[in-house]
Amino acid sequence: MEASAPVEAPAHVEPPAPAPVRAEPPAPHEPDPAEIERALRDSGLEMVQTRSSGPIELPPDAEFVPAKRERRPPPADIDEPLVQVQTTRDTPEPKP
Repeated sequence: MEASAPVEAPAHVEPPAPAPVRAEPPAPHEPDPAEIERALRDSGLEMVQTRSSGPIELPPDAEFVPAKRERRPPPADIDEPLVQVQTTRDTPEPKP
């Protein structure tokens, strides 16, 4: 029979570091209406409140009228006869 090898005890094991404590943000609070009014007045803004209840009555649409644009004057050479121009591509000469 063989003797088993001695088992070494683990070296000093450090306990895991505690998780950092996270500060929870303060609970949201309702702003003071007087403070809101003062901030709006100081900034020059105007507060507008809308209501989502009830049907919305839209004003009737105005009748569509297309924009009138002036016609471009005809080109000066409109009475001249047309000229046929033949175009060909010459083979380019090699560059030295």
